[in-house]
Amino acid sequence: MASRFLFTLLACGLALGAMGSILDARATQEAQAKPAAPPGSADPTEIRFTGEVLRGQIYEHDVGHNLVFRLTPAVSDEGGGWVIGMLPSVEPADEALEFVEVATPPYHGYNDRYLAATAGYSAREATALTTRKFYFVQSVADEHIASEVVNAALYPSTVSEDERSRIDTEAVRLKLGSGEFHIVHSRITPGKAGEPDTIAWLKFEVVLNLAPDITLESVLGPKPASNHR
Repeated sequence: MASRFLFTLLACGLALGAMGSILDARATQEAQAKPAAPPGSADPTEIRFTGEVLRGQIYEHDVGHNLVFRLTPAVSDEGGGWVIGMLPSVEPADEALEFVEVATPPYHGYNDRYLAATAGYSAREATALTTRKFYFVQSVADEHIASEVVNAALYPSTVSEDERSRIDTEAVRLKLGSGEFHIVHSRITPGKAGEPDTIAWLKFEVVLNLAPDITLESVLGPKPASNHR
C-alpha cells in the first residue's frame, strides 16, 4: 500500500476536529427531502438540496450513492465557518476518511472547501464568495488511489519511473464527482472590543453531480495561482 495522503495545514492553524468526536452534534436543517426513486432504479446522479447551519454546528445530508455531505466547523478563532466534506455513509472502522480534501486543489492554501473566516479572509469576505466549486472521490478505494496520485504530483522526487507510469494511468482513469455550494443568505455577528466579526448562520443550496466527465488528471492539471478575491 502506498503511503497515505498528507496535506500541509494552513498556516493559520485551520484544521478539522477529530472525526470520531463530531457525531455528538447535528445542525438545525431545513434540507429538502431527497425524491424517492422508483423501485429498482438507481440513485439520481444530480442531487440538489438546501439547508441551514448555525455557528459551531455540524450539518449532514445523506445524498445516496453511499455518500454523506457534511459541513464541519472550522477550528479557528478568527471568525468561524465550516469546511465542506463528503464522507462514506459507512466509515471504515480503522481509519477516518473524507473525500473532498484529496480531490480539490490547491492543496497548500485556502481553497473552495473552506467557508471560513481565516487565512486573511474576514467573515464578510468569506460569505461574499457566494459560490464554491469542489470535487470529490466516490469510494474508499478511490480515496486510496487518489491519495497516492496526489502525493506523487506534490512530491515527484519520491516516485520511481516505473511507479510514475502506473500512477499517471490511475489519474486518467479515476473519475471524480463535482459539487457547487451556493450561499443563499448569511448572518454576521459584529465583533466587539476589537474582536473580529463572526459567521453566525448560513442558508445554502448544494448541487452535486456524481457522473461528470471529470478525472483526477484534469483536476491536477496546471492551475493559475489562487488570488485573494
